[in-house]
Amino acid sequence: MTEDLERKTTPWMTGGLDWEGVAAALASLLVGLLLSWVWDPLFWVGFAGMIAALMAARWAKRTAPDLASGIVAPCDGVVVSVTPADPPGELRMAGAETTRIRISSSPATTNRLYAPIAGSLESLITEDGEQTVPFAMRPDADGLAISYLLFESRAQQVGVRIATGGLGPRQELEAESGDIMRLGRVFGKRRLGGWCDVYVPAKTGQLIWPGQTLIGGETVLGRLESDRDEGSFETMSGEAGELPLGVTEDESVEDDDYPEPDEADTPDDPAVMLARLKEATKNKPED
Repeated sequence: MTEDLERKTTPWMTGGLDWEGVAAALASLLVGLLLSWVWDPLFWVGFAGMIAALMAARWAKRTAPDLASGIVAPCDGVVVSVTPADPPGELRMAGAETTRIRISSSPATTNRLYAPIAGSLESLITEDGEQTVPFAMRPDADGLAISYLLFESRAQQVGVRIATGGLGPRQELEAESGDIMRLGRVFGKRRLGGWCDVYVPAKTGQLIWPGQTLIGGETVLGRLESDRDEGSFETMSGEAGELPLGVTEDESVEDDDYPEPDEADTPDDPAVMLARLKEATKNKPED
């Protein structure tokens, strides 16, 4: 019973609120109280602003999995679709075929963004949104605040497109092009949810499906190809029964100077063997 209680309460104990969000929430509450002196219903305007500020300030501490060549979710959310798609030009990805994993995040999700792979941040492009767009109802709507990030590891690339509403300070990135990142490292914030498109190589081993809930920085989306994958050992070991590389069948026969077991002259009597050893010792020249 105690273990179950700890398991349920631990996620809440590893999170918190950003100080700027708390300050904005208190300011909104104060504005609501001042407006209530003019007209009582106006208090709820400030109260709604306080709730929005607190939701935007939520964050959680995450532990990335110990998985070589792994791809993790860049944010919290739900998988909407997993389909083949061409990446946008802003990502500057190579011409290889890619699969798009589209993630939808509600305004109540935590605000941290996590590096999807261990590698380098090759490209970063941001577009400011319009203040008239409070929420990202559609991933391709006009006026959204959008960020394009290209991560690379061992010549394999993963692109991330992050979109949210343009009203207020919604995106804050804490990384620059050329930065080296570990898997699951926090590289910024996106407040009040939005959309996230992750573009991975088409040959990536996928471990997710539409409708699945993702935990940013922890849930594994798939795995990049590595040197340990099947097929990489074909030039190293060969098929069973094959000769070593560089040795022909004739050479292997000619170089076999070892006698067959029935040709070896090995005495069966231990006394004979001991006598031969003593004779060899006597005949050995002294130093």
